[in-house]
Amino acid sequence: MRHTLAIAALLLVASNGLTADDWPGLWGPSRTATTAGDLRSAKGEVEVAWRRPVAGGYAEIAVAKGRAYTLELRDGVDYVTALDASTGRQQWSVRIGPTYRGHGGSDDGPISTPAADGNDLFALGPHGQLIAIDAGTGRERWRHDLVRDFGASPPTWGFAASPLIDEGRVIVPTGGPNSRGLLAFDRATGRLVWNAAVSKATGYSSAVAATIAGVRQVVTVASDQVFGVRPSDGHVLWSAPGPGGNIEVSNSAIVLPGDRLLMNNWEESVMVKVEAGGSGLTARQLWRSNRLRSANGPTIYRDGHLYGFAGAILLCLDAETEEIKWRERTGAGTLIAVGSQLVVLGDGTGEMLIADTSPEKFTLRHRLRVLPDGVRAVTGASFADGRFYVRNLRELVAFRLR
Repeated sequence: MRHTLAIAALLLVASNGLTADDWPGLWGPSRTATTAGDLRSAKGEVEVAWRRPVAGGYAEIAVAKGRAYTLELRDGVDYVTALDASTGRQQWSVRIGPTYRGHGGSDDGPISTPAADGNDLFALGPHGQLIAIDAGTGRERWRHDLVRDFGASPPTWGFAASPLIDEGRVIVPTGGPNSRGLLAFDRATGRLVWNAAVSKATGYSSAVAATIAGVRQVVTVASDQVFGVRPSDGHVLWSAPGPGGNIEVSNSAIVLPGDRLLMNNWEESVMVKVEAGGSGLTARQLWRSNRLRSANGPTIYRDGHLYGFAGAILLCLDAETEEIKWRERTGAGTLIAVGSQLVVLGDGTGEMLIADTSPEKFTLRHRLRVLPDGVRAVTGASFADGRFYVRNLRELVAFRLR
């Protein structure tokens, strides 16, 4: 993970001097929505590389090895699509199945973000189709129906977890009374390697791999349980009460220094610490607060402080004491961090705000128009090779800052 944890990949140097890793799946290289880079020299002028129309969908754009991958809706069908990251030209598409129809305020189209590693791409459709694809050719390697094959119940607004690629396995959480829980498949063959039926709650968080309390593990959050398992066989290492409430929409865990985990839902945030003892690993709650709540993206951790949303307010909170350092009415949006800068993409405003990650005050550096105003944009930005990738319900756009 970032900060005091190891950086997983070498930096790639872009022609304009901005640098970053690939953005291979949900929330970037380490599932913390943070990546290396330097936006401080940017002049705040947008140079569009390409833009492309879409008909719907919430999936982030995953970027790896010169390709951009996403899920999108076309003519009533959901697809996994691969684009040339530099030009936006389609290289291939794979049909997932009939689109998921929005209800209860949601929109039509797929939700989950695909995950790329080497020549493998994995995608989860909103009806529960887990698909393995050759990233170079678009050839489908294997497919599972998680509802039919493994007893999973669809969450209220469809399956949205992003597959986790961990060495030779691809891992997906599921829920429901007949579910087999957290599922790990052999990434080459699709064979079920293990399952961990700790939680029966359906939800939207994705699994996260990290070393916590000195032990390599996969952490999963549901409303009723948060737990860690051994990646090789799914053995449960520890479990604790989840964020709680009758709320499916809990964000994936953010792993912090000091063996801590942050969990958000729409009502509050919970911080727990995982500890080693004579009987193994345990977790205890450090604090619970409604000052910081889940949004359509993650909370950012930097140098002992948390940056995140409470409705339309962006705030900075001391991760240890819960003290609020500042509040700023930015409007609702999603959040990532590039180097020392926060990047906020507005929900429907079409604006991107770039500000310093400072606990002293909110310092806005740039306010940019990157998408049309008035179109819903609940998907966080991606950043790779010095280029931003953003989307709303009508188009995908790739651009650099001069």
